[in-house]
Amino acid sequence: MRFDNFEYNLLKFIRNEKIISPGDRIVLAVSGGADSVAMMYSLANLRSELKATFFVAHLNHMIRPEAYVEGPAVCSMAEELGMECFMQKRNVPDYQKKHRSLSLEEAARIVRYEFFDEAMKRFKANKIATAHHLSDLTENFFIRLFRGSGVGGLVGMRSVNGKYIKPFLFLDEESIREYVTIRRLRFFEDKTNEDTKYVRNKIRHELIPFIKSGFCPDVEEKVRRVTRILEGYQDFMLIEVQRVLKKAYVDNKGRILFKLKDLDVQRALLEETIKEVFRAREISISSVKIKSLVDLIKKNGSGELNLGNDFFAFKYDDTLMVGKKPVIEEWKETELRLGFKTTLSELSLTISAEVRKYNGYVGDGIKEAVVDADKVKFPLFLRKLKKGESIRMLGMSYFKDGYSILKDKKVPIFLRKCYPVVSQNDGKMIWMIGVGISEDFKVTPKTKNVLVLSQEGGNFFKHA
Repeated sequence: MRFDNFEYNLLKFIRNEKIISPGDRIVLAVSGGADSVAMMYSLANLRSELKATFFVAHLNHMIRPEAYVEGPAVCSMAEELGMECFMQKRNVPDYQKKHRSLSLEEAARIVRYEFFDEAMKRFKANKIATAHHLSDLTENFFIRLFRGSGVGGLVGMRSVNGKYIKPFLFLDEESIREYVTIRRLRFFEDKTNEDTKYVRNKIRHELIPFIKSGFCPDVEEKVRRVTRILEGYQDFMLIEVQRVLKKAYVDNKGRILFKLKDLDVQRALLEETIKEVFRAREISISSVKIKSLVDLIKKNGSGELNLGNDFFAFKYDDTLMVGKKPVIEEWKETELRLGFKTTLSELSLTISAEVRKYNGYVGDGIKEAVVDADKVKFPLFLRKLKKGESIRMLGMSYFKDGYSILKDKKVPIFLRKCYPVVSQNDGKMIWMIGVGISEDFKVTPKTKNVLVLSQEGGNFFKHA
């Protein structure tokens, strides 16, 4: 089959960019406008060369009354070309009313891409093709520029982005219009595209013509060149991001944990790493939140940050955790029996207690506490640290608030309210588990018997 210049250049672009492979099953998103109709007809003509199978999907957003005639017309054209057509209508205005934080344009996009996923399943397709072109890329570039987007945002559209492909991304609107005119193809004009109350339309009809007439006639090609350069930087950055992410650990709750030393990287790389963490989880995060999280990582000390979408960041000791806020199960005060092990399953913590003759061994006070047994009023209890409760730690001449001690030790905020301690019969603290013992119970040269308290497990954070 002979191809005209438009189709020949399209085939060349598809092959150079490796957009379509033999055996692909591709859903064409066809609105009925000039761009998508041109895509449907030109790819139909290239089928034998591409060795791919094409299907058509059309969605009526129920925003414009005239859309009711566009769907049947699109399906009729698809059938003439030997393509199956999937047509549906979704009430986008109603969807927006239920999600008031979304603009009509944002609501339409969400609904549209949900429809695309359904079409892919229906046709057992592996790719979705949209008719975004060079003019769309340029408009998108300026929109992102004015929003203060980073490199990834300015790149915006790629010819291949996972299952989404854009075979028209090298074409400008004028060449597409010329194609449908010469071939006398039927298409529909969307009147909302002329309404300059929308930012995109204002850029399309006012800003870009102004730039072309007074500054840069080939602005679209220049933008394309810049975005290709930025793509290279972005691809390099993503390789570096993956190197950082490979050092991270994902716990059994899906939270991602980093060692802070692995996040001691250039700020731009850190920002891209955070974006990738959220992108992989299909969660949006604002540039303001990203900056706040980077600031938290870079500054000294511990901290907590609400990132939205029920996601939090916790920085403590040498660790950063990002994910759902940990919820520690409630646990009750329990008696420690001498000669036995007592387990708190909620904290995966086991404490053993026994009395021995003093032989000079004093333990480390952290995982094993050795105190003067003759100073202890039995029985012993394993309980939570109480708010406002103080202790005179070993070697200190004054009492200090327990929460402040935990803060100094960089214990995460969410663990302080449930932190386990061992106390004697009257409630006086003997040992803050994993932190230290009380000065009041230390062994001395006069000590004859010692109480030995040992910890097993108790990695509270990992099991939170």
